[in-house]
Amino acid sequence: MNSALGVLASTLPPFISTAIPVLQKIFLVLMAIYAIIIIVLVLCQPSNSGNGVNALSGATETYYAQNKGRTKEGRLKLATTIFGILMAVTTILYFVSLYIIPIQN
Repeated sequence: MNSALGVLASTLPPFISTAIPVLQKIFLVLMAIYAIIIIVLVLCQPSNSGNGVNALSGATETYYAQNKGRTKEGRLKLATTIFGILMAVTTILYFVSLYIIPIQN
């Protein structure tokens, strides 16, 4: 498998083979930043332990529950989703770049 990676890395133009290790480091830094942001966002969100009771009792939703996306809680949930997607995309790009040019010690 290493010989196949070596052949792939040797067929790349020189500017790509020098740019990809820099991109790998950038992806690692971005993943660390996104992880810290996601941890902080999740810790800022309140727990939703009482929401399951309303679903079982069949109670109708209040005006506040219908417009929850416009509150601070809704914005925190949206930001968590966005940063989670960014983290996933960055992780995929990082591992694809590892396939193109493996990290050299």
